[in-house]
Amino acid sequence: MAGLGALKARIGSLGASHCCPVCGSPVRGFQPLPKSYAGSARQHGFPYSFTQVETLNYRDYSCPRCGASDRDRLYALYIHAYLAQVATGGALHILDFAPSAAFSRFMARTLGRSGIGASYRTADLNLAGVNDRVDITDMALYGNNRFDFFICSHILEHVSDDGQALRELYRILKPYGQGILMVPIVLGLARIDEDPAVTDELERWRRFGQGDHVRLYSREGFLERVRSAGFGLHQYGAGYFGEHHFKRCGITKQSILYVVEK
Repeated sequence: MAGLGALKARIGSLGASHCCPVCGSPVRGFQPLPKSYAGSARQHGFPYSFTQVETLNYRDYSCPRCGASDRDRLYALYIHAYLAQVATGGALHILDFAPSAAFSRFMARTLGRSGIGASYRTADLNLAGVNDRVDITDMALYGNNRFDFFICSHILEHVSDDGQALRELYRILKPYGQGILMVPIVLGLARIDEDPAVTDELERWRRFGQGDHVRLYSREGFLERVRSAGFGLHQYGAGYFGEHHFKRCGITKQSILYVVEK
């Protein structure tokens, strides 16, 4: 894609050893995952290593300039490519669920520079400062086929009925529309670990890796649920973006971007 090629050229021209595609800054390196999170996981007996999490660079997690996480940086790489190839006769409608501050600023800035007429909305049930207060399992606020693109990152592991959330995401997406859809995935996990009866925060830490998570996804389990909702699914990794650019942007080789399509 032309946009991805231009971004790669820009990243390659910067003198620093690394670059954040979210804020565009050259940096010497990235900051590790906060020790408080790692400590809580160990304290509560979470049995998996961070090296088993598919898209997580715990050693080089956040940008020292803007705070963007490694997954934010991965999404930014794709957004540049997507905007460069998208063709629309009218406004492009984008919905972003609970974005980080850094990524939301990136989207507003990038869309403003793109020359594409675009509506960018943010949504969440509890997060302050979003455009729409919405439950992802019941988005009656939005009509059918409303959005051209959505970003739903690390939301479904918080939702009691992820199947209903996926059906709602499918409903509000226009035909041939796309969405970035990501959850924490532990490689080597045989099946999704979930139990509605587990409400204790300490047990959720042990089982699911965080006190407000209600399940832990296996890769195959995640793919099966996404496809069961009707989505087509694209998987983009280092082979698509380029291993050199993954390294410069602080993204691990085993990171995969899941892009769904209606």
